[in-house]
Amino acid sequence: SYLQVSTGAYKRQVHEVPLGKQITDPALIEKITWATWTSILGDEVIGIWPRNADKADVNCACVTHTGLNIVTGDDFGLVKLFDFPCTEKFVSGCF
Repeated sequence: SYLQVSTGAYKRQVHEVPLGKQITDPALIEKITWATWTSILGDEVIGIWPRNADKADVNCACVTHTGLNIVTGDDFGLVKLFDFPCTEKFVSGCF
């Protein structure tokens, strides 16, 4: 199994569990089916970021149990609901 982490430098890292070995091969990462998703980083969530957003504007994200939607919380006090994956840039979300 695999673990995805977001670093303080806003970089996405994927590690093999339980070995802890970092996976850097994009082709391998693309094949992973994630059981959960709480990262604000990655191609799968590029659309959660509003146009002209600062790195710290989106604070949290979590995919629903069905895996069909992702909900985010941001610095403006908004909770937004998106389709998951959200790969199109600057999607406004559903409120």
